[in-house]
Amino acid sequence: MNADCVKKILVAEDHPLVLMGIQQTIEEILPGSTVSKADNFPKALKLLGTENFDMMIMDINIPGGDKVSMIEAIRLKQPALPVLVNSSYDEQLYALPFLKAGANGFISKTAPNREFKNAIDAVLKGKVYASSSVLQNAFSLLANPGSSNDHVTSKLTDKELEIAKLLSKGMSTKAISESLNLSSSSISNYKTRIFDKLGVGNVIELTTYFELN
Repeated sequence: MNADCVKKILVAEDHPLVLMGIQQTIEEILPGSTVSKADNFPKALKLLGTENFDMMIMDINIPGGDKVSMIEAIRLKQPALPVLVNSSYDEQLYALPFLKAGANGFISKTAPNREFKNAIDAVLKGKVYASSSVLQNAFSLLANPGSSNDHVTSKLTDKELEIAKLLSKGMSTKAISESLNLSSSSISNYKTRIFDKLGVGNVIELTTYFELN
């Protein structure tokens, strides 16, 4: 075993099955490495304040976390720590904001295992990792800087976008139906379509979507 491959890695993840998969992957590519686990963000910060790590793998939706500001909180504890974000959220919408905030990589939980291994390897080597589709999107935004907002809203119709913004502001289905003079069932149907198109599961995730974009 190459001693250089032995690492101390912190994994901030609250889903046991996902955590198990991450740990198995680390054991495969970094034999002998130690994995510390945190099922909420405050616990992860506490560990960062007491131990030095070679890398952190973090879910966006970890309990106690606060979106992209988590990266800044991590940097205050360990400024040079490589951070790989591992999320089920749509990478086309969430990767760039987290990378801009200072994350070293972003990998989707739906990515093949070999890509996850590549992401870990790249980030540990000091490189920035993102999928080829995310990189292509980034190049497109650089070439057409005015298209960022268009990209965010292109998945929704005008009415869906209007309702999505009202939902993200905390308005109830009933309040929106009264405001737009539509039935509650119509608003519920719009809500379902909005969630499906944006890949979010609840209003909290929808609010995060708009805050990040």
